[in-house]
Amino acid sequence: MAIPTATVRLKKDLERSLRAGHPWIYADALEPARISTGAVVDVISRGRFVARGLYDARSPIAVRVATLDPAELVDEGFVRARLDSALKARRGAIDAGQTDAFRWMNGEGDFLPGVVVDVYAEVAVLRLDGDAVRAWRPWLITAIAEAGRPLGIRHLYERSRGGKGEALFGGAPPSPIEIRESGVRFAVDVAHGQKTGFFLDQRENRRAIRPFAGGEAVANLFGYTGGFSVHAALAGAREVVTVDSAEGALEQARANFRLNRLDPERHRFACEDAFAWLARARDEGRRYGLVITDPPSFAPSEKSLKKALAAYRDLNALALSVVAPEGVLAAASCSSHVNHEAFLGCLRVAAEKARRPLRVLKVRGQPADHPTTPAFPEGRYLKFVLCRAAG
Repeated sequence: MAIPTATVRLKKDLERSLRAGHPWIYADALEPARISTGAVVDVISRGRFVARGLYDARSPIAVRVATLDPAELVDEGFVRARLDSALKARRGAIDAGQTDAFRWMNGEGDFLPGVVVDVYAEVAVLRLDGDAVRAWRPWLITAIAEAGRPLGIRHLYERSRGGKGEALFGGAPPSPIEIRESGVRFAVDVAHGQKTGFFLDQRENRRAIRPFAGGEAVANLFGYTGGFSVHAALAGAREVVTVDSAEGALEQARANFRLNRLDPERHRFACEDAFAWLARARDEGRRYGLVITDPPSFAPSEKSLKKALAAYRDLNALALSVVAPEGVLAAASCSSHVNHEAFLGCLRVAAEKARRPLRVLKVRGQPADHPTTPAFPEGRYLKFVLCRAAG
């Protein structure tokens, strides 16, 4: 059964942007309306249908666009069809023989706005962005249970932005649960870990650092549970230092080393602020052949952009002070408000401050199971730049 449809009217000229595929309409672009959060609305401009989506009376994003087709109902069948389509879109993106953790549904990038579903072996984790999307929750539970059965999914767990969780079917999931990523083993805490438990979007970038790690001393800043660290150690790094401010994350990093038959005692784990650790390493004259900077988002909003850009510049200038001559800096940003050009600009200024000319070897983003659309640059949030620093 379809959710009843109301009507909202554009007061800004957004038809071209919406028809091109941008999935958001902000409240200030609409004429005032008294509509309940979670209602399906038709967006009208100059008396013509433009789009259909979910309305949120309390969010700055008032409408998340679900379809541009006036004949397409936004109902239970719509939700199931989007989940099925997203799963088909992963063909060729995931080697199921080597990897059993991936993003099944990537919200706007898979045309089901506000909905994220991550798979960790037998557990699926659901995240819903905003109150409006919760109108789809019963349909999502049913569809994930049915479509996920061939994948071996036995548990569905919902994570809220506040960190709380709820088992939706299958009872409480095993946590931590062991997963495989390109043949590498990790234990993931889906109940309490960051995001949905692990940073699945860095999967291909973790593999990308391996050619630069062999025989080198490696420093992994903001290392969390050691994803980059384990890959570096498996690639033959002579020493890996994992730096994170959370002792619990570092304990899990040690466990992940042991899962892969790596002796954590041969490596180092520093529970410390990354900036403070870097400053001391610089002052002590320590140098690393590979330094990875993968901080949390410095720009959670547009208002914080200026401060965030300065933080990225300072962090990477400091990181360059401990990169060995002709060593590699792997610099990441997950801030959607910082685009690729702005991030490269941060690295240019960082190189100037550190007096270390950089060769950009590769500019990367998120993997194929985190798709976006051409009209939605906000979805291209992840930047990962591999640079070689001159002496």
